[in-house]
Amino acid sequence: MPTWVSKGWREIAAFGVVGALAFVVETTSFNLLIFDSSSSGSGVLGVAPVLASAVGTLLAMGVSWFGNRYWTYRDRRGARDRREVVWFVAINLAGMAVTAVPVFVSHELLGLGSPLSDNAARLVGWSAATVLRFVAYRNLVFIHPGRDSAQVPGPVDRLATTLRGIWDRGMLWPWCLAAIASICGFAVETVFHPGYLSGDSADQLQQALGGRPVTDWHPPVMALLWRILIGATGAISVMAALQTAVLWASLWVLARLVWKKTGSRGLSLAVLAVGLAPHILTFTGVVWKDVHMAYALLAVLAVALTARELPADRTKTRWVLLVLGVLLLAYAVLVRKNGLPAVIPVFVLLVLAMWPSPGRRRWLVTTGVLLMVTVVGSFCVSAATSPVATRQYAQIPLDDLTHVLTPDQVRDAAQQAGASADFRGRLVTTAVECKKRNIPADAYFNCYPTDPSLGVTELSRNADVLVRMWTQQMPKHWQGYIEYRGQVFAKLLFQGNVAFYDGSETKLDALKSEPVNEPLKFTLQNYVTGFTRDLPMLFQGWFWLVVSLVLTLRRRWAGPYSRELRLLGASSLLYILAYLPTAPQSNFRYVYWPALAGTIALVLAVAGHAARRRAAADGDTETDTGPVVPSTVRAPSPKAPPTGPHEDATVPG
Repeated sequence: MPTWVSKGWREIAAFGVVGALAFVVETTSFNLLIFDSSSSGSGVLGVAPVLASAVGTLLAMGVSWFGNRYWTYRDRRGARDRREVVWFVAINLAGMAVTAVPVFVSHELLGLGSPLSDNAARLVGWSAATVLRFVAYRNLVFIHPGRDSAQVPGPVDRLATTLRGIWDRGMLWPWCLAAIASICGFAVETVFHPGYLSGDSADQLQQALGGRPVTDWHPPVMALLWRILIGATGAISVMAALQTAVLWASLWVLARLVWKKTGSRGLSLAVLAVGLAPHILTFTGVVWKDVHMAYALLAVLAVALTARELPADRTKTRWVLLVLGVLLLAYAVLVRKNGLPAVIPVFVLLVLAMWPSPGRRRWLVTTGVLLMVTVVGSFCVSAATSPVATRQYAQIPLDDLTHVLTPDQVRDAAQQAGASADFRGRLVTTAVECKKRNIPADAYFNCYPTDPSLGVTELSRNADVLVRMWTQQMPKHWQGYIEYRGQVFAKLLFQGNVAFYDGSETKLDALKSEPVNEPLKFTLQNYVTGFTRDLPMLFQGWFWLVVSLVLTLRRRWAGPYSRELRLLGASSLLYILAYLPTAPQSNFRYVYWPALAGTIALVLAVAGHAARRRAAADGDTETDTGPVVPSTVRAPSPKAPPTGPHEDATVPG
């Protein structure tokens, strides 16, 4: 045997014993999660074998840590430090991926689902992961040599030295962040699979499948996108998977940029942790237009900060990123019409990230591009779907009229506006029912006696009458109008509901082939509702209104993200205030974008402080609008022509 093997037999034997014990723990937990003793033979994670594999590996990690640190490598370990812990976790995450790959291939690609095939696949993955762990533990994790340490062969030693050098320079960390984001995104998608559907999204799914005509009651662009995705994949779950992927890809980009600015692994992980925060995770897999708008705007932020770090000569790349950001902004507008106030500050953020001093011509060109893309996109969506016009906006004057006026005043106002006798009767009935049942808003769905024969076009037939009634009556009853809208808005801010939505009320035949995993949904619900009980402010509009006000009104934030923080605050503030005259009810999803933007902004604020400290330690100076500039680089002479992104020259092309 090689000398290092003969000297290290005790180490090999101890590693084998610890590994065998961890194998028993992992395999037992995996089988308990996949298969139980019930008649169905399906455990808690019976439909999610890859997630069950990950859970089993996490349990085995604890056994491996204590066994190897305090027994196998007791002569090589030093004082427990952050480097050792980070390496151990990173190696075991890699081992978890290596172990899960054969299970995925066996279960998903080969279609095998028996206990024998699942465990055979795990044995293959475990064998490969064991070799990886042994080499990595000895050369990367427990590397403090003791008197009984055996020397490793030269090639392995050189490989370990090379890997340590790459790790110390931070070259591997962005890839570690990508692996963590991928694992988290896959786990979240598994929990929400095939996507929790509200009544709105269930209606859009039927439109996407062709079971109902497309209407503009809900955004046609979302139904069209879903239709395209189903046509390409054949799965209705692809929409929930897509929005989950957009969230975690955006978080990974932001985490990588924070790591590049601050050099802090903890802060980069904090960016990824935003995706697991209860007030963000709660709607990640719920197919809602509010979620789509929020994730599109987050992706624009990731694009903008990426463009900000580009060298001055990357003009074409900068324009490509601008077009990508504009497409995302146009989608945000089309998917949520009242999201326009929130889009404007994010658009400003995008342009200023491209060119810190864009000049008038660039402002005109970029604004024109955004308007053109939005208008052309709306036209193309309408041409592809031919949506039925419903004039949904008529709900707003209906709410105001039936809650501000008395039933008699409603009757007189309807007659004055030229309403038909049938519509007058329905309006009076609506006012009476809302007052009798003390329903504060959303009168069309809660109080209005709809005509089934008219369907979604009922409001469109009388929208002009409602608008005419509103313009004639609200100026006369402006005090009642202000009081009513103030009450509804206050309820949105202080009594937000629907912090967790499980889609259980949706009953569609299309969902029978891809049922929701009830145990996972129950676990997620307990996680979210626990925070709604202990930290209710995370799910209430007033808290995020305060955060947005602080972000917007503070004149300067420390570090390189001052402008982005103020613009994110302005976007959140405008979006919340836009609900003052329009809020139909109290629902946490109406402040989901402010919650996401506020959470990201708080992490960026901390990262800004860290970046400033790092720049001070390196003897660099920070700018408020661009990357850190070394102090040894002198500013260009005032007579020199401007270059790079600061140039206010003719637009390329």
